[in-house]
Amino acid sequence: MTSIESKRVQYRKYLERAGVIDALSKALIKLYEEQNKPEDAIRFVRKFMCESCPDDAQYDLMKNDLDEAKSTISRLEQELERLRGQIKKSPEEYEELTLAGYKSLTDDEENVSSLLRKYLTPELLEEYMRITTSSPVEAYLYDCAVSGFEHHDSHVGIYAADAESYDVFNKLFDPIVKDYHGQEENESDVLQRDTDWGNVDEVENLDAERKYILSARIRIARNIEGFPFFPKLTEKQLIEVEEKVRAATETMDGELIGTYLTLGDIDTETQQEMVKRHILFQRGDEYLQTAGCYRFWPTGRGVYHNPAETFLIWVNEEDHLRIISMAQCGDLGDVYQRLVSGLTELEKNLTFMRHQRYGNLSACPTNLGTTLRASVHIRLPLLSKDEDRLKAMAEELQLQIRGTGGEHTSIEDGVMDISNKRRLGYTEFELVKSLQDGVVALINAEEELEIAGQE
Repeated sequence: MTSIESKRVQYRKYLERAGVIDALSKALIKLYEEQNKPEDAIRFVRKFMCESCPDDAQYDLMKNDLDEAKSTISRLEQELERLRGQIKKSPEEYEELTLAGYKSLTDDEENVSSLLRKYLTPELLEEYMRITTSSPVEAYLYDCAVSGFEHHDSHVGIYAADAESYDVFNKLFDPIVKDYHGQEENESDVLQRDTDWGNVDEVENLDAERKYILSARIRIARNIEGFPFFPKLTEKQLIEVEEKVRAATETMDGELIGTYLTLGDIDTETQQEMVKRHILFQRGDEYLQTAGCYRFWPTGRGVYHNPAETFLIWVNEEDHLRIISMAQCGDLGDVYQRLVSGLTELEKNLTFMRHQRYGNLSACPTNLGTTLRASVHIRLPLLSKDEDRLKAMAEELQLQIRGTGGEHTSIEDGVMDISNKRRLGYTEFELVKSLQDGVVALINAEEELEIAGQE
């Protein structure tokens, strides 16, 4: 079966599951049986496909009511966060919450793979649960671990509430960081070397004929010095971060020149359409929700992008900035060069956090170091059929393979997302080069299978 035929079969099954074919068939039968055939057959079919559906005027009215309700909910959520912020928990309350969360986590016999569970011993709990980072943030261990206490299936289970969290709770964060990034045997005092973008000209177009690669993307995270991470960002600080980033983008030039859009000023339909184009983020991650990532939503959130939509800055999505360069082709070199240029411009106006041991800091320990994820969306229909070989090659090449729609999705029609597996302990240039070399090796394997099939 060809890929087109496969898509047709999948689409038909989807229409059947959704009830579309059944509803359409009933409407067409109704039209056939109608003695006085209507002039507007389409309107007739639409009416009888869903006899209880609202007409256009009713739909518009309901849509306006829904938009108003969403606006009210957002306003009430913000007010709730403001009220919560006025209620200060006592040290005793934090201790009680921490003990209850830890007990819930360790009593769960089904979800046992969390790194928080693995490394938060009773001794560390006793040592850490009453101390805080410095004023004015004053983050407790509970502020960092609340998501992991509630979501036992989380692989990591902890976020830093501010930069100081990595040092104040270092006996917990350090083994988690080293375990996740494969640095358990590294006894060095410095796990991440200085930033090194290397020679950008050595990064190439991996698929000039556009036969395999659909798109290429590189993103990095940055956080502005002097502000906490999302678990402890106040409403005022969210706005301050946004204003600082907005001001920094005003000096962009060349292909980086673009427009800054505040999330609260973008209507719902436009937001959804931008999300589909991968130029805007949305909330919805339950782990981040519990950790406090979406407080005061949409205050302080926004996106900067150039007209070509090849350079983006997401503000207060998770980290203060997510800087993204992408292209609808395999020209990784062009994407890399644009990313470096964009970051260089931002660094003229913004000072970003950096840790002497971990390099560039992020709220989530998984992004520490370079914070860089370089990826390609690629179609390898033959190689994707041999899952064992594909997994073995990915492991050998230090690549991470995700499904067509990203993490936790399956590979459809041979299309997959491939990225660098490592973040910490290597330079930015080494990681991008590793992706380049790995993708070339996978394309070569696909070409070998094509030749073998022809022979």
